[in-house]
Amino acid sequence: MSEKITRRKLLRVGAGAAAVGAVGSLSGCSAVQDLIPGGGGGLGSYTNWVYEPDAFKSDREGVSGSGTSYTNLFSNSGNLSELAVLRAKGTSYPELGIEVEDVSMDLGLPDGRIITGSFDTEAVKSELTAAPVDTPTPSGFGSSSGNSGSTQYESDSSYNNYEIYVQAEPDTSPDAFAVGDGTIIRAQRVPNATNESSPVDAPDVVEGIIDAGEDGTDRYVDSNDTFSTLTDALNNGVQVSFTVRANEIGSDNGADENIPAGRFEGVVAEGRAESINGETTESQYVFVFDSEGDVNEGDVQEWIEANDTGNGSLANLSDLSVNTNGNTVTVTGTQDTLEYGV
Repeated sequence: MSEKITRRKLLRVGAGAAAVGAVGSLSGCSAVQDLIPGGGGGLGSYTNWVYEPDAFKSDREGVSGSGTSYTNLFSNSGNLSELAVLRAKGTSYPELGIEVEDVSMDLGLPDGRIITGSFDTEAVKSELTAAPVDTPTPSGFGSSSGNSGSTQYESDSSYNNYEIYVQAEPDTSPDAFAVGDGTIIRAQRVPNATNESSPVDAPDVVEGIIDAGEDGTDRYVDSNDTFSTLTDALNNGVQVSFTVRANEIGSDNGADENIPAGRFEGVVAEGRAESINGETTESQYVFVFDSEGDVNEGDVQEWIEANDTGNGSLANLSDLSVNTNGNTVTVTGTQDTLEYGV
């Protein structure tokens, strides 16, 4: 761990003593891909990359994130509708020059984004450092005259087998990329404007994400039983999303209960996952309650009844079932893969 990261950690701890999310919006080719955390041709161990909520912002409690395995999605293209395939192909990475079909995991977190897959690492570095062209070119077709993104980056440092790039201008880069074999990480600067912590520069954030993903430092799944329980229950096929709440629903500082909207009193975390199994796609909705005694299957059934017809969020699913395991409730349903993503 670098000196910068050590200093960041000390600042975080100090501010946490004085004062104590949502997904952030942030717009990897090797034979050893299966050895890379989160790699292996799919979402894999995506939880390895999820860092503790206060790793960069000292007063943050709870975390949200979402991930997609495009290689898994496109490997099932024969069962998907043409519209679903076209929508997926609309995802582009103009600053990186990589094709969405080659992305095994695209994981969005509050302060960053982790992309794993099969791509030419040196070509990605060249794309980042090339001057932008006036007319953007399609993803994957960058030329020596410039890249297809809107920003030029320059090499800043190396860290744990990654090369880190920052914007050529301004002096304090609002974001940074780390490029390694089979993995690209993008992180944004954390200003900490609403608390007593110092800002965390983008290169420090990207190093912290590398520490979590590669070395297990500040890894949330190892320190939070709620997150571990949630993600253990979720499949990791094509898509996954997760939220650990700072306050349970119905508590003084938590969200209000709204059963038709799927907000149940006592819930501290929830997630959703989709897995394609040939001509059938399975969807999961997982709710983790604060304790087993808070579980109310009647509320869950009421939510299902309010949403499984008409324009309800569950109307496209059949064979709906409810399973309770301790403080966790999982609702599972299926649909024809031809209808998935439409």
